[in-house]
Order: sequence, then C-alpha cells, then structure tokens
Amino acid sequence: MNRPPAADDLVANHAAALAAAPAGSGTAPQTTSGAGRLLLVDDDLLLRSMAAGTLRHAGFEVVEADSGEQALVDFGGSSFDLVLLDVVMGGADGFEICRRLRAMPQPQPVPIVMLTGLNDSDTIAQAYEAGASDFITKPIQWALLPQRVRYGLRVSAASAAAVRSRESLVRAQRLAHMGNWEFSLQGAMRCSDELARIFGAPADAMQCASPQMFLSRVCAADRERVAEARAAAMQGQPYQLSFSIERFDGSERIVAEHAVPLCDGLGRQIGVEGITQDITERVEAERQIRQLALHDGLTGLPNRQFFLELAAPTMERARRAGALCAVLHLDVDDFKTVNDALGRASGDMLLRIVAERLEQGTRGSDITSVGAAARAAEVVARIGANAFTMMLYDIGHPENAASAAARLIRLLQRPISMQGRPVVLGASVGIALYPRDGQTAPELAAHAEQALYAAKKAGRSQHRYYDEAMNVAARERLARESELRVAIAHDQLRLHFQPKIDSGSGLIVGVEALVRWMHPERGMIPPASFIPLAEETGLIHPLTDWVFNAACETLAAWTRAGLRVVPVSVNMASPCFRTAGLVERLSTLVSRHGLQPSMLALEVTESILMDDNEQAASRLHALRELGFKLSLDDFGTGFSSLSYVKRFPIDELKIDRSFVQDLAAGGKDLALVASIVTLGRLLGLVVVAEGVETEGQAAALIAQGCSVHQGFLYARPVSADALAGRLRHGAPAHGRETPAR
Repeated sequence: MNRPPAADDLVANHAAALAAAPAGSGTAPQTTSGAGRLLLVDDDLLLRSMAAGTLRHAGFEVVEADSGEQALVDFGGSSFDLVLLDVVMGGADGFEICRRLRAMPQPQPVPIVMLTGLNDSDTIAQAYEAGASDFITKPIQWALLPQRVRYGLRVSAASAAAVRSRESLVRAQRLAHMGNWEFSLQGAMRCSDELARIFGAPADAMQCASPQMFLSRVCAADRERVAEARAAAMQGQPYQLSFSIERFDGSERIVAEHAVPLCDGLGRQIGVEGITQDITERVEAERQIRQLALHDGLTGLPNRQFFLELAAPTMERARRAGALCAVLHLDVDDFKTVNDALGRASGDMLLRIVAERLEQGTRGSDITSVGAAARAAEVVARIGANAFTMMLYDIGHPENAASAAARLIRLLQRPISMQGRPVVLGASVGIALYPRDGQTAPELAAHAEQALYAAKKAGRSQHRYYDEAMNVAARERLARESELRVAIAHDQLRLHFQPKIDSGSGLIVGVEALVRWMHPERGMIPPASFIPLAEETGLIHPLTDWVFNAACETLAAWTRAGLRVVPVSVNMASPCFRTAGLVERLSTLVSRHGLQPSMLALEVTESILMDDNEQAASRLHALRELGFKLSLDDFGTGFSSLSYVKRFPIDELKIDRSFVQDLAAGGKDLALVASIVTLGRLLGLVVVAEGVETEGQAAALIAQGCSVHQGFLYARPVSADALAGRLRHGAPAHGRETPAR
C-alpha cells in the first residue's frame, strides 16, 4: 500500500528509534512492569500508534484516546501517572482539554505534556497557562520520547514529594504551635501560615507583614528585651527568649522564640531566621503542676515547702532594711473533736473558712491597724491538718505580733453556721521574731511551733512568744487592751474641752475635744497613756468614732440650750483618716444630730498627708465642699509644710508648742513663728498657737500678729458642763490660769 512521503518519513524514523532502543528494553508489552501508566491523546491514528508503540516498548502502560472528549472520560474513570496531549485535534483543542483535565478532582496533580508542532513562544505560554507541565515539539524524536516521559514522571514525583513535605511541615508546625520566619537585613519579612495563626493576624495584615508589625504585638513589659535580642541577631548573635504577645484579637499568649543568623552560600549574613512557638498551654500546665506541688489542695494556701521558699526572700529584705518580722504558728484547738462530730466534709469546709479568715486578717490593710509601723503580711500557709503558719513583715514593735495573734484568734472565734448550728473555733498561736529568735525561715518556723506548745499548755485561745520574758509583757499589754475595749463599750470615756482664746477680746472662738478615760479603779487616765495603745491595737477606730459622736452630742446640747456655740476640733488619727467612707460617715453623723458641718473642725497632721497625697487631697476637698473645717496640727514639725498649705484646703494652722516654749527669748523660734503667722495671714488662714503658758509667750505672739491662743495660761481642759457656763454668758474667759509644771 502506498503511503504519503511524510508518512514514509515517520515510519523510517520510528523504525530507527526502535532499533536504537536500549538492550534489554524488550518487545512492546501491552502491560507494564511499573514504569508508569500513561494516557495518550491524539486524533492522528498513525502518530498515536507510533507513540504508543514506542512507549510500550520502553515499558510503559499506555491507554489511547482518539479525541479530547474520550480523554476526559478515560481520565475520570481511571488513574494515570502522566498525560500526553496533542494540541491540534478535531473538536476541542488540547488547550481546552488541558484546562478541563486540571479542573477534574484528583489526589494530586498529574503531569500533562503537550504534543505540538507549534513552537512559537505564545503557544508555549498558552500551554503553561492552560495547566501543562511540559511540551514536546513535532516531529517527535522517538528515541528521546521515553526519556522525556521519564523526566516528566520524576519531576512530578519530586513535586509531589515536595508538596507532601510542605504539608507535613505545616501539620507539624500546627501540632507544635510553631511558626517560622525570616527577616532580611533590609527589613523584608517572610513567615509561615502558622506564625500568622499564632498571632491571629488577618490576611490583610499579612500582606504588609514586617518585623516592626510583629514586634508591636509583643507585650510592653517584654518589648524592649525582644527588640534588643533581634538587633543583636542582625549582628550575628543568636538568641532564645520567652515572652508574652498580644494577638490581633486582643488575647494574650506566651511564646518561645529561637533565632539564628541567616547566611548565603558564601557565609555572608543576609538576615535572621527563626521559629516562634506558642507555649501558653505548656506554661499553664507547668503552673498547675507547681500549684499542686507547692499548694495545699484543700485551701489553696502555700504548703510548708512553699512557705519556706517565700519566707526566705522576705527575711533577706528585712535584713537589708533592718526590719522586725514575726512568724506565727497557729493551731485550731480541739479540731479533731469538731471534725468527728460534724464529719470530714464539714471539717474540710471549716478549714477552708479558717484559711479565708486568716488571709483576710493578715492582709496589709488589716495589719496596719495592729501597729503604725506594720505594713504587710507576706505569707499565709497551711502546714498541717489544722495548723497554719504566717510571716508578718516589718511589724514595728515586738508587741504588735501579739496584737496580730490576738486579732486572728478573735477572727476564728466568730461563729460559723454548720448544719444549722453555730460552731465556735478556738486557736492557739506561737510567735517567733526575726532576727531575735532565728536567722532562717526553718529556724523561725521551728521556734514558733515550740512557742505554740507553750500557748496550748496555758489554755485555750492563747498566744505565746518563744521568749518567756516577752510573754509577761504581752499578757500585760493584752490586759490593757481588754480594759480599753471595755472602756469604749461601757461608757468609761469622757470628753474635755480646751478653749481657743482670742487674746484681744478674751472670747472663746473654738474648742478642742480631748478624750479622757475614767477608769473605775485607777481614776482619770490621761490620753498619753492609752492613745498609743489604741493606735497599735486598732482600737483607735471605735475610739475616734466615740469622740466624734460625743462631740456632736455636746454641740447639739449646747444648741438646744441656746448657748453661743463655737466650732469643736477633733484630732483625726492616720488610720481613721484613711478609712473608706469617712466623708459619708461624718456627713451622716452631723445630719443625724441636726448640726451644720462647719461646727466640726478636723485636725490632721502632716504625717497623714504624706501617706498618700492624691487620696488625702481628694478626701480633704470632699470634706471642705460639705462645709467641714480643716486644721493642720503641729505645723512646722514635718517635712513639706509649705507644699501642704498650698495644695490642701486648710482653714487653720496650729503652731506647734515646741516653737512657743522658748518664744519669749527670741532667736530662731521667734523668727519661725513670725514666718508662720505671715504665711497664714497672706493665705487667709487662722493661726492658732498651742501650749501658751506664760505672759511672755502671749506677748511675743501678739507682737507677731498671732491673736488666737490655746494653753494653760488661759484655760485647762474642762468638762462640757464647765465650758457651757462660760458659753452661756458669752463673756470672756475668766482670767488666766497658772501654768502647769
């Protein structure tokens, strides 16, 4: 049969190709030994047959399709390792078929090699745009065709392996919550999807990702440290850090970051590369493990081991500051009996309540009421079934430890309702002091426990020091404290009033309320003997409340009697001034007695204003707006008197008696008094001189322009009834008294 010349050439070429086939390639089998399964698509029967024969001879399994439409059917019904696709065919051309093949679902992309007689660049570009992996131009070099197919399969396998590797890396990063990134020295950034997920970065943010953007998500407390580490990495210094970040959604996470210099093939640094791992769950798990290891499971308090760890730095701080500390060992009395009677569940509940009360009773704000110098309770721990240990930092005086112990015992004695009936617990407390009783936390804890045994021997609800001599002093102090409590509760207190006199007219222009204790056995006790005790034990609060109420009752009685009423000054102790709700309580008090706030003057000292300037200013302004008078007592003895006068709403300055004592002799005291009087006059304040006892002092004060005096020269403190007689007549004070010596 005659063939066209082109066909003769094809046959000749094909015969030559088969003759050149490598030895051992075998004949053309219809099935393959595993070299690959191919789909050959060409509407030219001759070329398709020759190509199929060549490929089968090379060991491939070949499925033939004479049209693009048939290829789509075959491809959808079976799996292939590679597709050979002619470009020019009847019906849909190869480009369209390629696009359709790519649109069909497949586990992984199958390489598609286009067979084309068109070798211009536009056709090649069109082939790649349609989804082709490679192309072979016609006329086909038959000897090279199997090699091109094998190359295509190898490239496909490598690409699939790379995809699997990337996917495996992505899965591994997601499982490990770890993202990778690169910074160039010029500031460009590349990062993985997992890094973006860790930061919760939205897609639009990732389009402009930069080192600065991710640094801005580092929490403020860690940002400078991270910035310094990254700057050092730009200079070749690797780093490992853990820090907190704020995600784009506002939540916080903890990450660990490891970075090293990024170098090119010549060893030159071109940037920094690193990994960032979200370790929030790990940190939280470690925290929970530590919580379980170092805390009591029932109460949540630190256990004995953690107590010793926490106490050590507290004691070191006390050593540097020269502060006095105390370790208290508290044991609930007869708890086994209570536990047996109520059952273990109720006993556990009781212990939790005990722990809460101990924490409340040893907070810094509560301990300050025990002593003026005490500032904070550092540790409360449960160290046994019904035993607790506390360390109190900077207690000021040894006696304050006993006051704290007594306070805790009283807290535990408050009834607890259990199973419909009240339960009252007792407790014994042992006290050891640092540095006197020990230099280490274990030593102090052991000595406090020994002191506890002494407390238990003394009876229920007792406390004892490790040192017996201090126990004697503590018992005496506790007795005085108990007597003072009785005095406040059972009407043993009295108010006396010392007038403030206008030296020109002799008229009483105000009075200062002074509390006295009428002891049923010891008679009149002056305030110097019990006010410090009240401040140290926290009784200053009910004592001050009593004074304010008694002063208002006296003012109301004078008003009802039609007397000439003058303002009454009341001294305000520092703990009372800091108490929340002070302004509201005073406003309610004067309103209940039908008084104007201007009839009460609050005397405060500079030490009160030094504690917390912002809060003090706010409280004083609130009192002033309501109409209360404000007096700055002991003026000139503090550290910042002029700034206080300028900043705070003061009505009155009281010159301290220490400046008045030697006033008649002139010298520095006279100069200071003259300055204070001038300052008061320029600021429109009333200036009162305290402790005026001699005519010479009075004359010197008058010469300097201070006309309001208070002291024994004019009047001693008197009872409300005695003072009412003077106010009734509206007359000048009855002469001047002989100074007390």
